[in-house]
Amino acid sequence: MLQNSTNLLSKKAIIPALLLIITGGLFAYFYFLFNPIPYRNIQAGYFLDSISIPFDWSQFGPVSFPILVDNFLIFQEFKDLGPNIFVAESLFFGVLMGLILTLILTLVSELKKYFFLAFGIAWIAILTFSNLNGLNIGSPSSNYPLIIAIVGTLVIPVFFHITGKSLRFEFRFLLNLICLMVTGYALETLSPISSPELFLAEHLTMPAILLSIAWLLWNGHGVISGIYILLLKAGRNLSLKVSIQITLITAIYLLLMVNILMDFTGFPMDFLPSFNPLFLLFPLGILGWFTLKERVESGQDLVGSEKALKGLYLIGFGLVLWLSWKLKISGNQPAEEFLKHIFTYSQIGFSLFFLVYILTNFYEVMNSGKAAEKVLFKPHSLPYYHLRIGGLIAMLVATAYSEGIVGVQANAMSSNILGDYYYGSGQKLEASIIYENSWSRYRNNPKAKNATAQLLFQLNQPTLAKQHLEESFSEAPQVDNIILLADRLHRENKIFESIFYLERGLRFFPENELLLNNLALLLTKVNRAEEALALLDSSSISHPVSQSNLLALKAKMGQIEGESKALNSLAEKINEIARQNALGNYPEEKLLAEVKKEIEKENSPLLVQAAWRNIFSQKNHVNIESDIAMLDSLWKQEEMQDYIMQLQETAVIRSLGAGRIADAIKNLNGLAFRNPGDAGYFLHLSTSILAQQMDFKKAAKELLAAEEKGFQAFQSYHWSILSFGGYYENAELIRVKYGLQMPDYLTQPDEAALFYLELIQKFHESLPKTLYDEWKTLPDSELKTDFAIRLIAFKSHGIDVSDLRELGKHIQDKKGIQEDLSKFLANPDLKNKESVEALLNWLQLGDELTGNPYFSPLIWSAVAINPDPLAQYEIINAATEFNRDPILWIKKVQLARAIGLSNYATDALVEMAQWIDPATLERLQLTNY
Repeated sequence: MLQNSTNLLSKKAIIPALLLIITGGLFAYFYFLFNPIPYRNIQAGYFLDSISIPFDWSQFGPVSFPILVDNFLIFQEFKDLGPNIFVAESLFFGVLMGLILTLILTLVSELKKYFFLAFGIAWIAILTFSNLNGLNIGSPSSNYPLIIAIVGTLVIPVFFHITGKSLRFEFRFLLNLICLMVTGYALETLSPISSPELFLAEHLTMPAILLSIAWLLWNGHGVISGIYILLLKAGRNLSLKVSIQITLITAIYLLLMVNILMDFTGFPMDFLPSFNPLFLLFPLGILGWFTLKERVESGQDLVGSEKALKGLYLIGFGLVLWLSWKLKISGNQPAEEFLKHIFTYSQIGFSLFFLVYILTNFYEVMNSGKAAEKVLFKPHSLPYYHLRIGGLIAMLVATAYSEGIVGVQANAMSSNILGDYYYGSGQKLEASIIYENSWSRYRNNPKAKNATAQLLFQLNQPTLAKQHLEESFSEAPQVDNIILLADRLHRENKIFESIFYLERGLRFFPENELLLNNLALLLTKVNRAEEALALLDSSSISHPVSQSNLLALKAKMGQIEGESKALNSLAEKINEIARQNALGNYPEEKLLAEVKKEIEKENSPLLVQAAWRNIFSQKNHVNIESDIAMLDSLWKQEEMQDYIMQLQETAVIRSLGAGRIADAIKNLNGLAFRNPGDAGYFLHLSTSILAQQMDFKKAAKELLAAEEKGFQAFQSYHWSILSFGGYYENAELIRVKYGLQMPDYLTQPDEAALFYLELIQKFHESLPKTLYDEWKTLPDSELKTDFAIRLIAFKSHGIDVSDLRELGKHIQDKKGIQEDLSKFLANPDLKNKESVEALLNWLQLGDELTGNPYFSPLIWSAVAINPDPLAQYEIINAATEFNRDPILWIKKVQLARAIGLSNYATDALVEMAQWIDPATLERLQLTNY
């Protein structure tokens, strides 16, 4: 009956134990290999810079200038946001520990009396070290929680050990689990502290550590003994010299372990590798299994049943793997170092003395090819005890060599556990005190120091926080603290101090991409852009954030030529669109589509508005209404309130790209009024647009207003705009004030060019017929062709058909056949739909007739095809707010009289008299348009 129960026990315990080992191994080794600092929370924060891109270009003979708009460049700076809080993971580990402890408590009831008694004493000690008194049940630091835990966890194992060994494993496991759950529930409900369940979950780390240490000591020579057993089995078929092989293998293994020990003290041997000894947990567990198997099958009087010992071994194996995961995610570096040291000490001590043990007792038989492993543990009474005692002495020697650092680690790790509880439960002051105390005891404790500084910043103690960061920098530098310190100094405008810490930090952490990236960004702010570019362009830099910043920095410095690399992040793609815009290219449709798709899911308002700005910085007459509506809806969203001005400016650029000049000018003036700090920029952009449309008088007024609002980036072409607008004195004052060069067309005058410019200055105010006559007097040149194009585009509503065709013939003789122009000239009737479409296509416009009020023929067409006189008046009145074309204005007078607005007609005539001589004005009134 008992044997059957034991077999069942084995099967029921080993299956969950194997699952525990596999999952624990996967989680632990994932963090060992791929995410060694999971608690560290360093993220790339976005900030914007701008680059002026040539949205369009204007040229009037010798005068040329760009229309510049801003595109956004996305720079990313790494910021330390404080250690991650893994509350859910901690609670999960607490539940997992409850199940593991239930399995252990169920299995230990199978131990023999004295060994069970020893476990009970050890278990009470473990609970005592677990700081359960911090639950404050009854009174602060009372012993009631400890008493409840001892009784709740031991009463069932004691009962089963005395009377219930023959009961089914499932039944015993279930009763232990129920009792453990009741105990946990009692502790949580009786405790008055905040989040007692988190306190329990965190402090179950201590039993996990102590039980894992017990497993490591139990398995101290597992690697070497396991290899020895495998060699013995292989030697029966291959005639191996096992003694030589095991000696060499042990020597190599001990050298590796000793080098790891030396690395702990800062003096590793360069010719040997050093690595995290916890990587050996899995080999230790696998090889140790062979040792355990031989031992329990040797027929000796064991401390418990064979199956119970195997179950405890596997559960301990899984526990130490899961503990490694927990220590990694919680950042309890003192506990991890404690585990590493104990592992290393035990491997050195027990492996060394195991070699002595087998060479002393089994040297003659190990090379015989016989099954020497069967007698490996036979002389158990004295020699094997010597092995264990010798191993413990060696551990003490290693501990003394390391100056007893494990004691300090044990002290600091318990503080970290308590600090994690306070941190996870939101008790910032208490957490900062505990973490500070933990770091003061043990310096290799990066999470504690970083958390202390972060919490002090949150508690409005920035001076003390910076002192902690400076202390960390001088005594135990770490990347996250250097980033945090540099960031805080930068916020205080201590940029050179910030650069100092980053540069010194790179001495401790050479080629660290986080520090390199942040240093490069700061160098750009102190006019060391070339150094910054060299840092980011280093072949060792591969981080996508740094690559994105490199692309943005090159664009900012004007290094925009060349092919772009693979674009992975949204920031890189936004920067690439800006680069293509700066080159004057149309970005690929695929790239634009990808960015549009990604910003639909993007939560960052900064990225969203920057993406739309760069996307809309091209000419596009399609979907203008839906695009403007989308931008309007964006700036009404609460999260976009900080970017209202930028979105409204983007709407202006989108209108400009669709040829809606009137909307763009009005909205720019509105932006200048609502944002006085940026008014100079908006008014200058308005100046460029108006000048491109040859409305130099309005452009000059806007430019003078821009200077009043702080605009100072004057160029020679600004002098021309002011002069063309009639502001000669202002133009000269600005030329002197800003040290502008006189334009070449004045210092090296050309009569044809000057005559052309004279015509351009008064282009819109002149009658079409007058301009046509002047055109005929121009010498045959590019200027004459340019003027012919402008006449058809802006004045064809008042030019005879024969004259239009002469203009068209001249253009096509010089520029080649243009089908749309030919189609229009075949029937230049502005009421004819096909003719108007041909004109629009030739002008590369969309299908809007009234978007640009300076295209007088299109305005004339819109009026002509609309049968409603009131609508006609509204169309032409809106256009004449900008355009001073005489024919449009006289048509406005005639429509005003037709709909009974005689006062408006009179006012219009008075205004027309300012630029039209009386005889011409009288003749216009007599003409029926």
